[in-house]
Amino acid sequence: MKRTLALLAVVALAACGKASETAAEKMIESQIGKDGTQAKVDMTSGGIKISTTDASGKVSQMEMGTAKVSEADVGLPFYPGTQPREGEMTKVSTPEGSMVTVTLHSDDAPAKVAGFYRDKLKAQAEGRQFTEMSTADAHTLMLADDKSKQLTQVTVAKGDSKGSDIQIMAHRTTAK
Repeated sequence: MKRTLALLAVVALAACGKASETAAEKMIESQIGKDGTQAKVDMTSGGIKISTTDASGKVSQMEMGTAKVSEADVGLPFYPGTQPREGEMTKVSTPEGSMVTVTLHSDDAPAKVAGFYRDKLKAQAEGRQFTEMSTADAHTLMLADDKSKQLTQVTVAKGDSKGSDIQIMAHRTTAK
C-alpha cells in the first residue's frame, strides 16, 4: 500500500511540476523507507523508475514511461504495422511475479484487430480459460491459466480520431 501511495505521489508531483525531480525522488524514497525498505527513485530519464529492497532482501522494480516492452514480454505478436507508443509501456517485477503493459495504435477497425488477437489467444488456449467481452466500440480478450497463474489481456477500443487503440497486459506469477 505504501508503495502505491508513493507511486501516486510521484505521478502527481511530476504532472504538477511543483517539485524538482531530485526533491520528488528523495521524498518518495523517504516515504517508501519508513518500513525499512530501501528505495531508489529515478525520474531523470523522462519516466519513472523505482527499485526497492525490503528488509529480507527481496527486490522489486517498476518502470513507467521509459520501459521497453517486446512481443516476447507480452507473449503475443504486436498487431501488424504497429509499434509501441512512446511513453505508454510499463514493467513491474516483484518476487511474486511480473506485469507488463503496452499500448499500440492501428488504423484498422477494432473488430478486425480484435479478430487478430482472438485467433492468437485461442491458439494458446489449450488447458487455459479464454474469455471475450465486446461492446459496439470495444473488445476485451483474456487468456487465463490458473495452474501457472498467468493472465494475458488484450483490450481493443475505437481510437480517438480513427482506427483502434490496443492495450496488452501480461501478468506472470513467479513459480514457488
